[in-house]
Amino acid sequence: MTTLHSASYALQRQKLAVERTLYARSAEESLLAARWASAWHKLVQRKLDQDLASRMPPVPQFDGFLIATPSRLLH
Repeated sequence: MTTLHSASYALQRQKLAVERTLYARSAEESLLAARWASAWHKLVQRKLDQDLASRMPPVPQFDGFLIATPSRLLH
């Protein structure tokens, strides 16, 4: 399974969790669904970062400085 494919799957699951949050019948159900949505959001972001890192050429290290690669952010 490719990283983008798994990110797409996680994004679909996040969407379902958000919908469950919006249509929850109780505060407890809403809180639980919101936690799931947050977890799926973190997974999607991690998969997108992994995909971006795999596409970026290796970045040379100069004098011990770590050059961080840019990441894609979900909004």
